[in-house]
Amino acid sequence: MCTTTIQLSETDDSLIGKGRHRLCFAHPYDKERCVKIVHSQATGGSKELERELKYYHYLSTYLRDWRGIPRYYGTISTNLGTGYVYDRIVDYDGQTSLTMVEYFTHPLTKSSKIELVCLVNHLFQYLFDNRIITMTLKPYNILCHRISEKEMFPVICDNLGEASFIPIASRSRWFCHLKQRRIFRRFLSQPVINQLDACTDGIIFP
Repeated sequence: MCTTTIQLSETDDSLIGKGRHRLCFAHPYDKERCVKIVHSQATGGSKELERELKYYHYLSTYLRDWRGIPRYYGTISTNLGTGYVYDRIVDYDGQTSLTMVEYFTHPLTKSSKIELVCLVNHLFQYLFDNRIITMTLKPYNILCHRISEKEMFPVICDNLGEASFIPIASRSRWFCHLKQRRIFRRFLSQPVINQLDACTDGIIFP
């Protein structure tokens, strides 16, 4: 990893994403990684980052399957402040993976509905099996990682962890699954996802 200050700019192609609290840049020296910068301290950006990094530390003690979450690699110095380095999620053809909102059209076609149902079921099962907690699930925070022309897997790029003073859902399998099922049901009302019918389209709750 580069030990000098790297230069990043919001005005060129290296900016690959912008959220409420953070900017996401392609790493200038490592095509397999990205750099996130907190750009909004006033709206809780630093607090959210602190929660996420604490949760990443917890995940590192047991998680073996990282397909659905970008790995975190530490910090670097940039001209925009401290940079936080993660996996960059890139499709099999070299393109940056799109979010669910970007990838799926409205209204859904028959084939895209089947694809979305499969992706949602993969998402629910992955989180459930690995006891991964999220604050919320939003389609714009979930990447559609195209592993091959015919295979896709969801990757959550934001809102990991829990804000509870006592993180009981992280420590108890029963409370974890209880919270997950509540979040899963809320997720079905989100834009794009709300075009699916949980009863008739084959959505499977773990």
